[in-house]
Amino acid sequence: MNETSDAKDSSISDPSKQDDVLSTQRSLPSGNTLDESKSTRQRMLEIESAPSSTEATSSSLSRFYLKLAPPHVTYALIALNVLAFIIMIGYGFREYNTWSGPEDMRVLVDLGAKVNNLIVNGEIWRLLSATFLHIGAIHLLMNLYALYAFGPMVEGYFGHARFLAIYIIAGLLGSIASFAFSQAVSAGASGAVFGLAGAIIVYFLRYRNNFGSRGRAILQNMLMVIGINLVFGLSMRGIDNWGHMGGLVGGAIAAFGLLPKYTQLTARQMLPQGDPQQLPEEERTVFNIGWVLACAALLWILFQSASRITPLFL
Repeated sequence: MNETSDAKDSSISDPSKQDDVLSTQRSLPSGNTLDESKSTRQRMLEIESAPSSTEATSSSLSRFYLKLAPPHVTYALIALNVLAFIIMIGYGFREYNTWSGPEDMRVLVDLGAKVNNLIVNGEIWRLLSATFLHIGAIHLLMNLYALYAFGPMVEGYFGHARFLAIYIIAGLLGSIASFAFSQAVSAGASGAVFGLAGAIIVYFLRYRNNFGSRGRAILQNMLMVIGINLVFGLSMRGIDNWGHMGGLVGGAIAAFGLLPKYTQLTARQMLPQGDPQQLPEEERTVFNIGWVLACAALLWILFQSASRITPLFL
């Protein structure tokens, strides 16, 4: 979670307390349902295809599966956050003779925490660098746990590039929201993590019918977890709730345009009954690039607007 310099905060917890559910679900196109009899790693989709006049008169079932992207980017982001934490410790000892660098205001400011007056003076890079800094070990571990829980799920469905785009856009919008409405020095990956939660909500809203009751349960649990964390953030000092809400919105906006679209196969394209077949995804590279550029333009516009608000509170 994003944390201000005077207190610790909590992290998004696993919505169902079952990491296997969050990390191994499969997404499928509208009108199809998930075969609940398979294991989470081998779960197949069964759809009914209407036979043509030259085919058998009885309907046949063809099963489909989605190949998930391995969570390489998720693990790389975890490693970067850990590396940044180690650098904070080393920098604090070298420059200020303290082993508590991650909790030292001087170290936080030097290495890129969100400091509004410095951002107003041109240090825009802090909007991104703050998302890799954490105020203490507990703060780091909470956010890394949430990233480990949500990251493989989002990266699996969206792929490496789209996942990274969602993560960065969410983190930046979280920082911009905090810059606009919170004057405290803050840092943390929770804006980006909330963005991953927003992406999961968008995905399951779109494909909720394909996962049956289990998919709807994940969606409901995610909404409940986010609500609980936001209420908890509002009730505790030292938690940058603006960063959380900004990240949630940013992740949802990015995911809305980057949602994978699956091709509905015709009866002639389907394999014989009982043979699993990978469900192809539509090629939308140009559209995805355009959507990311549109999100970047939106971030710039919002930052310019925030730059007019923030000086009023300095």
